[in-house]
Amino acid sequence: MAEERDLVTFAAALAEEVRDRALGDSAGAEFTENAFVEIVSEHLADIGMFDNPVVCFHQGRFGAGGVRLNGYAVPDDGERLDLLVAIFEGGTDQRTVPTADVARIGSQAARALQAAARGDQEQMERASDAYAMMRRIAELLEGGVHEARVFVLTDGLSAARGLEPQTIGNVSVTFEIYDLRRLMRTMATGQTREIIEIDLAAMGLQPIPCVAMPASGGEFESYLAIFPGEALYRMYEEFGPRLLEYNVRAFLQATGKVNRGIRDTLRDEPHHFMAYNNGISVTVDEITTEAATDGLKITGFRGLQIVNGGQTTASIHRARKRERLDISHIHVAAKITRLPSDSVEEMVPKISRFANTQNVIQEADFSANEPYHIAIERLSKTIWAPGERSRWFYERSRGQYQTAMNIEGTTPARMRAFRDRTPPGQKFSKTDLARALNSWGRLPHVVSGGTQKNFVAFMRSLREQRGASWEPDEAYFREAVAQIILFAAAQRIVRQEAFPAYRANIVCYLLAYLSHRTGGRMLLDEIWRGQGISAGLEALLRSWSHGVDRQIQESAAGRNVTEWCKKEACWTGLRNLDLAVSNPLPPEWGSASVASGGAGPELAAPDAHAAAACMRLPAETWFALHLWGRRTGTLAEWQAGIAHTLSSYASGGWTRSPTPKQATHGVRILEIAREKGFDPFLPADVARMQVEDG
Repeated sequence: MAEERDLVTFAAALAEEVRDRALGDSAGAEFTENAFVEIVSEHLADIGMFDNPVVCFHQGRFGAGGVRLNGYAVPDDGERLDLLVAIFEGGTDQRTVPTADVARIGSQAARALQAAARGDQEQMERASDAYAMMRRIAELLEGGVHEARVFVLTDGLSAARGLEPQTIGNVSVTFEIYDLRRLMRTMATGQTREIIEIDLAAMGLQPIPCVAMPASGGEFESYLAIFPGEALYRMYEEFGPRLLEYNVRAFLQATGKVNRGIRDTLRDEPHHFMAYNNGISVTVDEITTEAATDGLKITGFRGLQIVNGGQTTASIHRARKRERLDISHIHVAAKITRLPSDSVEEMVPKISRFANTQNVIQEADFSANEPYHIAIERLSKTIWAPGERSRWFYERSRGQYQTAMNIEGTTPARMRAFRDRTPPGQKFSKTDLARALNSWGRLPHVVSGGTQKNFVAFMRSLREQRGASWEPDEAYFREAVAQIILFAAAQRIVRQEAFPAYRANIVCYLLAYLSHRTGGRMLLDEIWRGQGISAGLEALLRSWSHGVDRQIQESAAGRNVTEWCKKEACWTGLRNLDLAVSNPLPPEWGSASVASGGAGPELAAPDAHAAAACMRLPAETWFALHLWGRRTGTLAEWQAGIAHTLSSYASGGWTRSPTPKQATHGVRILEIAREKGFDPFLPADVARMQVEDG
């Protein structure tokens, strides 16, 4: 049977990817089970099953039973909790997982809610990821979360398609089971969504009257319909964010948030809702209809996606479920387009973009088919690493590496040749790229927000700075890979230092701090040429990693450290650290490449120290120096101007670094200020008082 053969192939490919991830430098992949959960959870986040997954293993006791978790996920609105747990053995055999085992492991994950509510985490090691996870769960329960889902992930085959819901305290717990077969159906195709099948009668809904648009000789079919509000509510209740194609989901972020205008209309003027609302645009793979005496009616959909109107749908759901509003009189106009399967990935983003051109959804149209990603993939196929023996493989869409290996590796010898030419350690994805570049771009708080949120932020910034049609060149590609090499080195160092918690945060903050201290200027070309970092830079990062860890935890001041790392204030405090640098400086330190791809002036070691000294001060202090210098006449007009310029750089988060001359003059300004009794290193409020007194 074809599906069984596909299952064997998929199992082997998944096992290979898990091994590659576990052997690589991916943060948190300390053993193959975590690597498996990472890979699956990243995909489930891609298709909208949950948001912001955090992989973290915990096993303990609760009463006479066990507690087991492999991670959790929380949407931005914090109104639901998703728990991840794995049944993983590795290998390529399609073993069967008994339903009793699935139920037992699922219950152990659900039992974590009881353990967290009882405060069991307070007996755990505070500086551990498991403690942070359990504390976060406790905080959500204290905040009134009433819904939880347990995702049982397994590389085996299970006959269980669901488990009986549970009620734990005030929390309703439901279960989702992803076994090998279901994972294949959602992962192996390379699609960014899970196929949704809707039978209106099975859901207790009436057929929906529609009008079929006359065929225009093309390959698309279009229908116009009016969806009852109850139908949209029921669909969203069952399928949630899976109804929203990735681009729209990325824009909405927290899909449960209610647009204020939509909510007010639902509550105050439901009879005017259809007149005020723009309606929704829907795409389907298949649509089933029936002819009735009163016209054509829709009875079901396959592959339904709401590509425009996600907020309308989520708001109706929230109004009905949370606010108990009557939606019996709510109707929504819908345009339905049936797309051929080979056109979905190309057409859905365009329909989303053009369906409502004034909608901000355009900002989140970050599909793999953007010119930027196509160009990166093209460059990865033409640029050889130094020595011309291997290339870096850009996986523009999930599964491309495995597909390419299957196509080219038809014999063991060809398989070895493929892996030598494109080693698994030289494979990187869109989210890997965004994570490395945003860390080097001094946005560790954004990176800490999670893979998908960081990717959206990265693409939005890229569009704002470069434009939607900009394509990178070879120099950009080499520097981007150098930053990926830096990120991987930081991951390896942090893992080797055996920090008990917050490793992913330490990595991105460590790389951001390195970028900050060097003014964003390092010999990235040297890293590219060496395909690694020097012993000197490795030793420096190893030393700095402990200072970064201390600062993150101390600045949290009792707050949840994982959540604190998502705040810009965490980065603001850390970049003011004055961690010791080595003497001599690492060979990569101090020269001409800037992360954005443009060239910057060379910085010798003294200039690098001067830039770092200037960049330790906040914008308020530089502005206070500017005012003080002008009012007292202590600084020349041009010196006061430099202080003002440095203030503007600081207010922008030092994304622009001082030039060597600016840095040298900045240090001299600080010396003058100290000589005259103005201490620029005092807190900003004291500095302002000095200005007023001056």
